[in-house]
Amino acid sequence: MFTTAPAKYFAKAKNLSATSGGTSGDVVYTCPNNHVSLVTFLHISNGATSAKKYSIQWYELATTTYHSLVDEVSLAASTNEQIIQGGAYLALAAGDQIVCFEEGGSDFHITISGAEYYRQS
Repeated sequence: MFTTAPAKYFAKAKNLSATSGGTSGDVVYTCPNNHVSLVTFLHISNGATSAKKYSIQWYELATTTYHSLVDEVSLAASTNEQIIQGGAYLALAAGDQIVCFEEGGSDFHITISGAEYYRQS
C-alpha cells in the first residue's frame, strides 16, 4: 500500500571503475527500504579517446538475480547515450539495485534520477 506522501526525488552520478558485473560491479543506486523507485533518467557517457563497451544490470533482491539491461554495448569516444527514453521508466522494489561496469581502460560516467515512493509494510 502506498501512502499519500509526495514523491522524494533522487539523482545519483558515478564514475565507473568496475570491469565485471554482479557483486563486483559498481552499484550506482539502491532503492531504499519501504520504498518503490521509478527510474526515469539513465544516462551514460564515454570520456575515453576511443570506442569502449559498457554494461548495465538490474539486481532484483526478491530473486537475488542480476538482469542485463544493457550488455556490452560499444559507445563511441566522447559521446553519450540515454538508456531510458520516451517517457518510459524502470520500477525498482526495495533493495533492488542498478549495477554498472565497463571495459578495462574506459572512462564511463553514469547519471540516474527518478522518484521514490514510500510504501507501508
